Amino acid sequence: MSEAMRIRKNSLYSTLSISSRLIANVFIFWIIARYYGPSVFGQFTSAQVLAANFIIFADFGFDILLTTEVARNKKNAVKLFQQFFSLKLIFNFVALIAMWCIALLGNFSMETRALILILSFYTIFSTLSNFLFALYKGFERLEFETQITLYMNVGLILIALPLILFRVNILLIACVFVLTRILGFTIGIFYSKKLLPQISYGFLLDGFNEIKKKVLVFGFFLLFNNLFFQMDTILLSLWRGDHEVGVYQAVFKLIMLPLIIPDIFINTLMPLLSRLNVENYTQWKKVGNLMNKILLAVVLPVSVVLFVYSDQIIKIIYGSKDYIDAVPILKIFAIVLFVRFSLEAYALMLTTSDRQKVRLYTVLAATLLNFTINYFLIPKYGAFGTAIVSLITNVFVGLIYYLTNFNLVRQYLFNIKTLLFLLLSLGIVYLFWLNKSITVFITAPILGIIFILFAYFFFFTKDERELIFSSDFRFSLFKVDKRKL
Repeated sequence: MSEAMRIRKNSLYSTLSISSRLIANVFIFWIIARYYGPSVFGQFTSAQVLAANFIIFADFGFDILLTTEVARNKKNAVKLFQQFFSLKLIFNFVALIAMWCIALLGNFSMETRALILILSFYTIFSTLSNFLFALYKGFERLEFETQITLYMNVGLILIALPLILFRVNILLIACVFVLTRILGFTIGIFYSKKLLPQISYGFLLDGFNEIKKKVLVFGFFLLFNNLFFQMDTILLSLWRGDHEVGVYQAVFKLIMLPLIIPDIFINTLMPLLSRLNVENYTQWKKVGNLMNKILLAVVLPVSVVLFVYSDQIIKIIYGSKDYIDAVPILKIFAIVLFVRFSLEAYALMLTTSDRQKVRLYTVLAATLLNFTINYFLIPKYGAFGTAIVSLITNVFVGLIYYLTNFNLVRQYLFNIKTLLFLLLSLGIVYLFWLNKSITVFITAPILGIIFILFAYFFFFTKDERELIFSSDFRFSLFKVDKRKL
């Protein structure tokens, strides 16, 4: 199989895995929010966000390292898996104990405390499943992850949805989340043995010193990269209560849907960009530029719709006056979404050029900044203040990534086509704002068509259009120019 076709295949599997995972979760959270109200929804999401942060802690970079190390040395895959898995179990145990301590000692409601205790097991089995997915990626067998993810998320919907419609106790819904993750890990073990018949799940701590530096850099980065974006929910729960969390998370879950798009790019292009940075620097920049342009073309119409029609969207999705305070928060997050999309290409360029430490220091500073400003704004402004803080910290991260990639930014962003595309977007925002009383069901498709036509005929070059739309994916992008090697 050619490299281009392999990328296309893995992109498809990556899209299915990430989108099915996120769509299932967003759908379930939406139903919980609609049927249980902001307070119960706030309890559940407080516990779930805490669990998500501890998943990152338990992963601690082992997943990325396993993928990259196995990809480089498949013959040594069994030993590598056993080494990382042994460390993974230790981090899982620490995460479990830490969640129990936080649940019992934190200033949470009784319901939130019980949910944290239940979802601590969701954390454990999620991170173990993710570790197996990393093994599959190392062998470029993303179809295994896709199948398991579909089993877990389809099972989650089929079991949880009827229970939610009957409004059973929210604790039972949390148990369903745990059971589906246990199912996924069990199936994952079967696929791992199919991939590596000699695989071992025993302890093997030899060789830790060889990988210690990489583990620490990737681990702390993943932890704080997630923390600065989601810590505000935990702080809201502690300082303002479940209702504010429910309103805030009602918006946050909507924003998570379009964020699967950069995740798919990162999942698919990281191995390619890592190699091109060493083998062909010109092509490395070219792939990064195309990624940046596609993300901009996608996010602009989405952000415009979310910003202009936030009141209609909240009313359509949640259908309750209890969520009226979510409208201004959605406007803020429409801008946050644009910022997140616009920095992802530069973030990936840092990682694939072996400058991960820059990202680590950036997210450490962003986490401190986020906590400090939230300390002053949450008590006074609640969820709206938290949304403002999220925008500030994401802009801060984006500026650092832009400055540390200034030569790329100058090529990618400071050109006539990109600047005109951004100016057009501002003009469209103003035009549609004047007509925001028109239903979003009419204006959103019109807006989408305008952006698609402008992007196709003006924003993307002829070569880029061929690269994106060609059926066999054989493009000059993957042809090595030997004169530039």
